[in-house]
Amino acid sequence: MTLVRLHRFSIETTARGFTAGYTIELDPGTQTTESHTVYLESNPTKRDRPGVLAFRDEQTGETVAAWLYPNDPELPALAAAVYPDAAQVLLARLGLHASSLVVTIAAYRPGKRAVVRMVAPEFTVYFKVVRPAAAGPLHARHVFWGAAGVPVPRSRGWSADGFIALESVHGVEASQVVAQFSPEPFLDELDRITTEIGLIESSGPARVSLSARLPWYVQRTGSLLPAESPRITALGAAIERMRAAAIPAAPVTVHGDLHLGQIFLDPDTLDSPRISGVLDIDTAGLGDPADDAAALYAHLVVSALHHDDHSNPESAEGCRVLAARARSRWPRRGEQFLNRARYIAATHLLGHVLTPGAHSATLLGAATELVVDPASA
Repeated sequence: MTLVRLHRFSIETTARGFTAGYTIELDPGTQTTESHTVYLESNPTKRDRPGVLAFRDEQTGETVAAWLYPNDPELPALAAAVYPDAAQVLLARLGLHASSLVVTIAAYRPGKRAVVRMVAPEFTVYFKVVRPAAAGPLHARHVFWGAAGVPVPRSRGWSADGFIALESVHGVEASQVVAQFSPEPFLDELDRITTEIGLIESSGPARVSLSARLPWYVQRTGSLLPAESPRITALGAAIERMRAAAIPAAPVTVHGDLHLGQIFLDPDTLDSPRISGVLDIDTAGLGDPADDAAALYAHLVVSALHHDDHSNPESAEGCRVLAARARSRWPRRGEQFLNRARYIAATHLLGHVLTPGAHSATLLGAATELVVDPASA
């Protein structure tokens, strides 16, 4: 086949490098062309994985792996979950029988997880596709957290193939109504729910803090923006000094990836917001509450820029106000919490510079202000 055109539509950081998604159009020498979605991983695992082509990038010397969607080598259940006929078989194994089925992809992070929406006349469920070993524990966590009063989606069952079936949660995603609710009542409600989460017993760690990836972020952003390399190096050194001086927190249960996209609100209570749903608890476990606070803040900063790009000034301003109000609460939890939240948030913002189309100068400035400017305290 001959490559006619290609377009990169996504790029994600991984534990070792990047995973980039491309749409490609191929000419097989016939009257019509073929379209495919291919993912390329830099520095992939050395494990043998069926359906994965590994080769050496002659320009960088790095090993690169390639595979075709939906045959994600880390999410073997995805290939069946995205096709209605095969998905009906998976549902039937859980006792869910659909007379017809409409399947759409709600979210996808290659190699990590996917959410597939399945709408039937009889029910609507969301398949959370994860690595096979994670499915059973994730189902148990949903049951346990729900019993503890946290409004997580109810699990209808799970499979060792690597998926759980989740019911819908009531409400609207907080990121969609950020311009409509009052910041302080929302943050009070968020403090309430994160305090409840902190009291839940966990047997394992939360997702590793992004602050652990600081050297990698510094190296990658310096390569991406060579003109800014001295500034990035200085920023990395400032973050590292603050990290080294911080006193670690006693671990409690945290969400692990907290942002407005994970939080649903009752649409009838926006004047006094009530959280009606908490999503994506597969990242949860024992960790530092400052990680959740820093992730929320950095995500709001980035979301404001995203809304600016899409001519949505009300939501952009809502994100900025909420970010400022959330950050103003950090000192209430003590100087050590404040310092940890600052350097972790700065690391998040540095990592966001790697996103295609990112506002690199603005993000570097926001990260630097957190750890260099004394007024940031």
